[in-house]
Amino acid sequence: MFENPPLDFLWTGVAFYLAGFGYALAAALRAREHGRPAFYTLIGSGFAAQSAGLYLRGLETHSLPVGNAFELLQALAWVTIFLKLILRATLRLRLLGFFAAGLAAALGVISLFMPSATRPPMGVAEAGNPWIEFHVALAIFSYGVFGLLATTSMMYLIQRRGLERKRTGGIFGLLPSLAELDSLNRQLLLVGAWALSVAVALGALDWVQQPGGVSATKLGVTVAVWVGYLVAGWMRWRNRLVSTHYAWSCVGLFALAILSLWPVSRGHNAVVPPASTPPTSRPTP
Repeated sequence: MFENPPLDFLWTGVAFYLAGFGYALAAALRAREHGRPAFYTLIGSGFAAQSAGLYLRGLETHSLPVGNAFELLQALAWVTIFLKLILRATLRLRLLGFFAAGLAAALGVISLFMPSATRPPMGVAEAGNPWIEFHVALAIFSYGVFGLLATTSMMYLIQRRGLERKRTGGIFGLLPSLAELDSLNRQLLLVGAWALSVAVALGALDWVQQPGGVSATKLGVTVAVWVGYLVAGWMRWRNRLVSTHYAWSCVGLFALAILSLWPVSRGHNAVVPPASTPPTSRPTP
């Protein structure tokens, strides 16, 4: 323990997320709502530990810790829990914390078993350029919103399945109504699309000014994800993509967004900077 403090903290954070998810799952299987104090103590402890791990990892390169697929997945898990915690007062949807904890735990576990988890962190945020760092932060934030959207979409699909089979007991009785979930899905897509639109615009502007700084692969993949969500939002607004089709689209788009992180993380010129030299590589969403 503490041979690699940043990684140890990240392992601890994922362990707390798993414990919170397991605690809530046990309650759901008994058709009971989990105790909020105990659940949020576990999730809050995991969030604090993960925050410490990402902070320490960022200190090693003096930049945002999003330089490879491992760090990107960790950042997405962090944003997902962050959004749930800050929206707790306004989004009083039952079992949303349970599903969010499950998503964060899954992303965390997958990332920790990636080869890049044990490699030195890479600097990706251009030093002295706040617009680049803002671009990176917005892109990660938008992906986190889309992760929460995929979570609420899965809740919608489960509840829809229960109603079709006329099941109102067990976990189906704890889930929010379809109307609540559908309304929230539309709001989350709008917020995520706006955030990613600004991030893409900043990235494209930087690419136009310095074409060699950001690879065409990275920019192309990010734009493809952005266009996918814009199309889904437009079709939902025109009522051409509704109900289960819309929910499945949100889940599928997030899966594609996660898969896109691999070419995106390889599509920049990030390097491991010397201990005394600030990073000079470009950002990756």
